[in-house]
Amino acid sequence: MTELSEQEIIKFLKEKRNSLINEIEKIDTALKALEGVDFVNFPSNIIKSDESFIPDQYSDKLKLDKKILFALKEIEKGDKSEIIQKIQQLEPKSDISKLENSISVRLSYLKNNNIIKADKNGRSLSYFL
Repeated sequence: MTELSEQEIIKFLKEKRNSLINEIEKIDTALKALEGVDFVNFPSNIIKSDESFIPDQYSDKLKLDKKILFALKEIEKGDKSEIIQKIQQLEPKSDISKLENSISVRLSYLKNNNIIKADKNGRSLSYFL
């Protein structure tokens, strides 16, 4: 390991300082741009507009959330197994075990973020839009 001279250390620290000052200026610019924007009263439909959008056509390229929304649009109301069945019907080559493992988490996320609704049906939930 080579030893650094005092001048090299000073040069490095000055460059680092200038880099950090530049980052702080970028943050200040962003803060000035956001001043006056009332995010508390910002319409939630604008914030989540893409999240709750239901696609018109099914594609295996859709994210799981979109597949769930599309399936619910088709079946109108269903529990986890019915949603999985619909997705598998639309996408026969899908990995059923992977789908079963991840769908509960996504259904919970969609429900908790008011993108879908759910009714208690015995020990399970029936989901709908």
